[in-house]
Amino acid sequence: MEVDGVRSFYDPNEGSCKADHDLSPEELDAAFALVRAILPRDPVTQGHSLRVMDYALALARRAALPRKLSAHLVFGSLLHDCGKGGVSDYILQKPGTLSSEQMRLMGLHSERGHTITRCVGPLETASLFIRQHHERWDGQGYPDGLSEEEIHICSRIITIVDVFDAMTSHRPYRKSMPIQAAMGVMRSVRGSRFDPELTDIFLAMLREKMVHARKGGASFFRPWFTPTLVAAEATQPFQHALKRSLLTSGTQLTVGASGEEVLDQVASGPVEMILVGETLSDMTGAECLHMSREMAPRAVRLMLCPFNRLETLVSYREWAGIYRFVLVPWNDRQLKELVAEALVWRQIYSAVRGGLEKRVPPAGRG
Repeated sequence: MEVDGVRSFYDPNEGSCKADHDLSPEELDAAFALVRAILPRDPVTQGHSLRVMDYALALARRAALPRKLSAHLVFGSLLHDCGKGGVSDYILQKPGTLSSEQMRLMGLHSERGHTITRCVGPLETASLFIRQHHERWDGQGYPDGLSEEEIHICSRIITIVDVFDAMTSHRPYRKSMPIQAAMGVMRSVRGSRFDPELTDIFLAMLREKMVHARKGGASFFRPWFTPTLVAAEATQPFQHALKRSLLTSGTQLTVGASGEEVLDQVASGPVEMILVGETLSDMTGAECLHMSREMAPRAVRLMLCPFNRLETLVSYREWAGIYRFVLVPWNDRQLKELVAEALVWRQIYSAVRGGLEKRVPPAGRG
């Protein structure tokens, strides 16, 4: 069918759920609460879930899926493997072929994931995707043996990108497969394991990204860049301490003394996180964060805060859009963990809010 003149592979009559609608703020809060509780925290599994989410959204945008499926696709992608909590690590990390009994136990994870999520109203649609993400186009998948359009299109998308990321990611029990080799495997099972048209779209996207990367551009999709963190504090000792603490945080770090430096950095390009002290050389930290909100509405905002000032500064939290206060003095390990956690949730919230809409560049100052 066509949506606004664009070819779409989504049919509102296929695989429909009564929850195929935009989620209200209250429903999103409930969904996020469950995601926080059950999203895997180990870096390997969490990284896989986040990549599947972003690959899935990129493919959904190219296939012109309607925006109302956005949040459901995000939650289904993030939680597609949540049922593996009931599978032993021996089976999950076993190198080589699983026995028939091990395969049976592994195969239960999609049903378990469906059971975990289906009773939470906002995750009803996502729970369907979780149940179906091991179904196959030819009907030889599990748990229900569905085929072709019997499988919800979002489930078909998750199936494709889940397999691609599994093949191209390093696991404790095997090395990653080269991207072009993985693309060859996917071509060989289009029309049997995968929806052939969606597979062709995804492979075309990968080829475009590979060409772009060879020309010096960023490789693959949105999250796989180095996040930019801008920090500022009026005093040099704090500036040096921030540099020392965050140098290995996995971010592109800029540390300054003034709010003007922070705002110039925000205006010049995408910034994922802003960390400021209570007092900067030209304005308060709260004023700086408040002014940054319009230019970078999705940035995570953190503020350094002495414990004896916490009660006072909390009153600025909503006005300045502060995600979390960092107590001074801080612990290096805990600060890095906070930065990593905040960036993960920024990525997830941005995916839900941005959905299937096209990206727009950030507005400049003035």
